[in-house]
Amino acid sequence: MVKFTFTSCLQLLLLCFLSMGMAWSQEAFEVSVNRNPVRVGEQVQLTFTLKNISRRIDGPVIKGLKLLYGPSTSNSTSIYNGTRTSEVGYTFTYQVLSRTNVEIPAFEVQGSQGKLKSKSFVLSVSTKGAKPSGSKTGNLGSVACVIEASKRNLHIGEQVVVSFKIFNNANNLDVRKFNIPETPGFWKEVVDIPEPRWEPQVISGQRYNVATVKKLVLFPQQTGTLSIDGFDLVGYKRTSFFNGQNVTANAKPIKIEVKPLPEPIPPAFLGTFRQLRVTLKQKEQACRTNEAITYDLTFSGKGNIKFIQEPSLTWPGEFEVFDPEVIDQINVNANGESGSRTFRYVVIPRAPGQYELPVAEGAWFNTKNGDYVTLNTKPLRLTVATNNSDESGLVSYNSKTDVQILNQDINFIQSAWKGPCLARNQWDNQGQLAGGLLAIGPLALGLSFVARRRRDEDEKNPLTVRKRRAKNAVRHELKEAKKHTGQPNVFYPALGSGLEAYLMAKLQWNASQLTTSALNEALESHVPGLKEQWNTLLNDLDMARYAPGQVPPPDAMIAAAEALVDATEKNWIA
Repeated sequence: MVKFTFTSCLQLLLLCFLSMGMAWSQEAFEVSVNRNPVRVGEQVQLTFTLKNISRRIDGPVIKGLKLLYGPSTSNSTSIYNGTRTSEVGYTFTYQVLSRTNVEIPAFEVQGSQGKLKSKSFVLSVSTKGAKPSGSKTGNLGSVACVIEASKRNLHIGEQVVVSFKIFNNANNLDVRKFNIPETPGFWKEVVDIPEPRWEPQVISGQRYNVATVKKLVLFPQQTGTLSIDGFDLVGYKRTSFFNGQNVTANAKPIKIEVKPLPEPIPPAFLGTFRQLRVTLKQKEQACRTNEAITYDLTFSGKGNIKFIQEPSLTWPGEFEVFDPEVIDQINVNANGESGSRTFRYVVIPRAPGQYELPVAEGAWFNTKNGDYVTLNTKPLRLTVATNNSDESGLVSYNSKTDVQILNQDINFIQSAWKGPCLARNQWDNQGQLAGGLLAIGPLALGLSFVARRRRDEDEKNPLTVRKRRAKNAVRHELKEAKKHTGQPNVFYPALGSGLEAYLMAKLQWNASQLTTSALNEALESHVPGLKEQWNTLLNDLDMARYAPGQVPPPDAMIAAAEALVDATEKNWIA
């Protein structure tokens, strides 16, 4: 007699659940050929693969092909992460009769949850004696590395998803090593993907095993044509149980065209996004003076949310505001980067009244519509009442309008003063000194007025100020570069960045506009006689980063730069 204990029953129940979980695997159906293209009269094998489906397939009639024999069957079973997968393959051999391309239609099979449909494809046919011309995917060969990009034409700052995949049509490939290239010119975010594993995929009728080894979300930081190159692998393919051969593969480079943003770029520009919105949230709609409240300003959408900086907010003068806490909830997946960034402010109102809380101002570029979108958010209101319980006077604050006139503030002039003072005759002898001392106040007031007016004009025209200060700034950069003439690896980058900043200030450009072609056009327009000298100097600085011995010494470069800056200031055509 068999006795069942509690432990054995629990193990049996667990085994049943595990078996049920292993049986609930995904169903699939696909059709593939052993080669594509083929010649007239040759034989080609069509394989119908059923994944987790128990059905029998009969050889279909296909126009342009003659069924010779079949099917031959193959079976395989695998268990991965507790999931059981079974595959059954039915292979039929056909002879090619058509002299033109043969269309393999989509076939249907009944699964447990409905009908499954395969993908149609075209079998390329060439006449006898002619060399078959492979299709785009037929040129993959037995092993290939492929770089795929979600888009090839985009704006600066717009995200693109790049996948690095390995294709092979053999079941006995061992990948020993692969290299993921660098992505110069891009800001990079890595997508967290599962451990790479082979997945079947039919491409132009041919069955490949495909593994995605890396997936990146890239944000271009400069305009022009950017290239991604250098994805390769080294592997070993077994030809028999004891023998094999080393295999290598190199991916074709891909080029991505990056366009500048349309001009003019609006002020308080936030960045480039596919979607962006701003939401405001306040914990309390009413409070009392000297009580802290929290105020959340959240940016959410699709794009590089990490690039959003703290907005410039204008708070009421009666508020004490602390630096915000930055809260990120950002996801990076196969669809790109999305999520939210919240700036949480702690605010303490010091005076009673009705207040409007500030909102973020600015604009962003919508990559979906190709235009700029201005933020439009309604402000929230806060009612602040007097805190009658706060009688300790530990925190004292008066609003700008709370000015009291007190009688004890008035001090009268005494005309019959008998105390110590300067004699009148001595005061009369110091008239010029007294006049000079009295003039200090009005003179200081006038100078402060002029300085204030100059500062207001500078705030209205920041680009003009930047242009006016360009020469002083480049003098400072050249002076700093001179300190490192004995360190070429520090000197040349410092001098190059200083000259680039000078040219951008003169041209009123930002970093994304500084390209070689645009700079040549601008120099031709403003200083045509100095264009070649600028190109020579910038090319020497660029070469110095890799071959310092092939360019003039630092002292000569400094002298040439100073002379060229002076000549540019004298000959600049506005």
